[in-house]
Amino acid sequence: MQQMLKLTLIIVLFTPLLSMADIAVIVHIDNPIDTLSTADIKSIYKVRRLRFPDSSPIVLSYQPDNLGITQQFFQRVIGRPMSQHSRFWATRVFSGRMLRPVKLLDDRQVIEWISKNTGGIGYVDDANLTDAIKKIATIEY
Repeated sequence: MQQMLKLTLIIVLFTPLLSMADIAVIVHIDNPIDTLSTADIKSIYKVRRLRFPDSSPIVLSYQPDNLGITQQFFQRVIGRPMSQHSRFWATRVFSGRMLRPVKLLDDRQVIEWISKNTGGIGYVDDANLTDAIKKIATIEY
C-alpha cells in the first residue's frame, strides 16, 4: 500500500513536466523575419527594439501571468517574472516609448490575433501551431 502511494505521488509530481512542450515565438505569416535569437526576442520584449526590419512597428502580445507558459517565457527570455516586467512596460507606454502590449487569454487567441496583425509578435505552446502564423524561434520549456 505504501509503495502504491509513493508511485502515485511520483506520477502526480512528474506528469506536468512530461507534458510541457517548447514555446514557439510567432509572427504574422507575411512578416519578413524568418528567425530570431533569444537575445533578439529579449530586446523586443524589453523594448530595446521597436521595429521589424521592414520598419513596421512591433506590437507585443502576452498571455495572463498566472499561466505556466507566460511564467516560463519571461523567466527564460527576460530573466525575471512577468509581474515585474509588466511594471516596466507601464512606464514605457506612459512615456510614449512603446505601444500598449496586447493581452490575450490563450494560445488560440494569440494565433488568431497574430494572423490578423502584421506587426504582432507572441508566444504559444509549440504543440498548438497552425499554418495561419509563422514560427520564428523556439524557447525550450
